[in-house]
Amino acid sequence: MYWSQVRILPGPPEFDYCTKYKKYKMNNNLDFYKWFETIASKLEDREISFRKIFKYLDAQPTPIIIVETGCLRKLGNFGDGQSTLLFDKYTLSRGKGSKIYTVDIDSKATKVCKDAVSEHVEIVTDSSVRYLTYLSKNFLKTKTKVSMFYLDSFDVDWRYPYPAAAHHLKEFTAINRLLHEDTLVVVDDAPAYANLTQNDKLSSSTLIKSSHFPYWKILTSPPPTVGGKGSLVHEYAMLSGAKLMFSHYQTAWYNFNKE
Repeated sequence: MYWSQVRILPGPPEFDYCTKYKKYKMNNNLDFYKWFETIASKLEDREISFRKIFKYLDAQPTPIIIVETGCLRKLGNFGDGQSTLLFDKYTLSRGKGSKIYTVDIDSKATKVCKDAVSEHVEIVTDSSVRYLTYLSKNFLKTKTKVSMFYLDSFDVDWRYPYPAAAHHLKEFTAINRLLHEDTLVVVDDAPAYANLTQNDKLSSSTLIKSSHFPYWKILTSPPPTVGGKGSLVHEYAMLSGAKLMFSHYQTAWYNFNKE
């Protein structure tokens, strides 16, 4: 069972942007944030993580380079994220060579996306793993530094999320050489999950109320962890020394390949 609004992971401490990135000037993109506030509530479960994403990017040097898998499919459907549009608005506010690269295997989706965003978004119709492999080779040659990878190209089946999780691990494998300690990696549809047991009385802070039973108790063994499309990326991240930045409906990591 998945609980995107409940912090059940041990969780990272509140990220200190000013201390970690004091060598960079924080960007104050007032026009972008004025626009963002007009649509923020429509993002529903993704609102909090998009706020953290943009705050993180504010502390990164220009140009901001974002690589996305799975583009905008239906204009105005903010409940689905509209990530390509959000990233386009943000990178336009940063200017100076900031750009988005996005890929989707569905030609209908890429056509809709092209009509919705600016010319600063490079849109490709292809397999995401094949495209990321090509892009990685090209970026290594040109020494292009990617600010963020946003992985969202595979629809998740919540009853059996492993095919989606495996696909995003393949994507991660294709980009691993490009990651540096400041690169943010975000996977959509990756809320935490836990094993639960029915509990008849309210006697613990680890209880969650539901309509089916009076209360569910979160079991601590095995412990809660990242689920959905991000489960296998999370396993690799934790074993490789990367750090969890946040885990809401979307999950983010940084500090890959730190020397």
